[in-house]
Amino acid sequence: MGVRKLHRGLLLLLLGLLVLPLLASCGPQQKPILIGAPIPLTGPYASDGEQMRMALEMAIEEKNAAGGLLGRPLKLVVGDVGGLEAEKIKAVGERLLGAGVDAIITGYDDGGVDTHTFGGRQVPYLHCNAMTLCTQPVKENPDYWNVFQYCANEVAYGVDAAENLLEKIPQKMGWTPPNTRIAIIKADYAYNIMAADRFRDLAKEKGYEIAVDEVTQFGVVEWGPILSKIEAAQPAYVTFWNLDPTDAARFMIQFRQRFEQTGINALVFMQYTPAIPEFLQLAGKAAEGLLWVTDVATIGPGVAEYAARWQKRFGEPPKAVYAYATRDGFDIWVKAVEQAGCVDCYKKVADNIRSITHQGFCGTYKFTQDDQSVIPAEDLVPVVWHQIWEGESRIVDPPRYKQFDYQIPPWIK
Repeated sequence: MGVRKLHRGLLLLLLGLLVLPLLASCGPQQKPILIGAPIPLTGPYASDGEQMRMALEMAIEEKNAAGGLLGRPLKLVVGDVGGLEAEKIKAVGERLLGAGVDAIITGYDDGGVDTHTFGGRQVPYLHCNAMTLCTQPVKENPDYWNVFQYCANEVAYGVDAAENLLEKIPQKMGWTPPNTRIAIIKADYAYNIMAADRFRDLAKEKGYEIAVDEVTQFGVVEWGPILSKIEAAQPAYVTFWNLDPTDAARFMIQFRQRFEQTGINALVFMQYTPAIPEFLQLAGKAAEGLLWVTDVATIGPGVAEYAARWQKRFGEPPKAVYAYATRDGFDIWVKAVEQAGCVDCYKKVADNIRSITHQGFCGTYKFTQDDQSVIPAEDLVPVVWHQIWEGESRIVDPPRYKQFDYQIPPWIK
């Protein structure tokens, strides 16, 4: 009888060991960590916004498959900021905060309004708006300690263009500028205005003449009047600062049509906009030879392997740089949380972000201590130059990331 009781006891113990995990799995799940994502899913920047959403979805899926963050699952809460209208951004921000999110992560969602919406609200807010209007309030208001911009400000475009476009690229291209005249066409939007004005001021200091200086609203359909001024001035440099991909594509199509027969001895430059997938779709062959820059580019390690995972997950390759940059923003926050050992200890998480060094797909991220934006440098997160050739954007500078040699544009006869 004693042996039977012993066997029965062992059997019950084994059954208990088998059943308890099953019962535990049927019990209450860990409360998910909510990540808010204010992104443009409709309007002119929707193609970028879609890449941001997909990047965050895949990041969360992969993190959850690996056991979650600090043992808890992650869940995405998306808000559509449309065409970056101020009231829409405010409304989306309040909805996300009201949902109880523990972080706000986006590629871009606006300039300025977002900082005041999320600043001082405790939860870390990581964005890549590349705007002084987003970072200056952080510098001036200590309550905005939770706001981080994981790219440089827009003025970096102006500084880099004054140095490279005017002084270095002509020699690398084997092209001699016919004069020192410049045309500047800029949209009445802070992201474009501040970069273009910085470029203008530096160009003047170098002795260049601003022969055309035009400010437009978004939504220009007919560029003829401005192209007439460019034709009359015959500048050596035509610079276009307008975030709307439709505006930029129309400009290039009409520019090529205007100078198809006569040609024009000038380089054409754009700030960031050709990175938006719609631009090349709309401009087509008219964009051939165009120079453009971005301060978020896929120059870090692991890009090909990430693109392969993306292809497997979505059945198509990444279409824009924000497929990578947004993942970098997510990974920065995750690393800071893991170092803190807690999600809702927001100040500790923010302190970790502020002191972090993170190697991502778009470079090595380090934050300034005053406005909490990324430090721009060739060996950190550089401004990267591209030229469109044979229907693709190819990296031409800085030298360490170069994929392609500068080509003389086809409109230079």
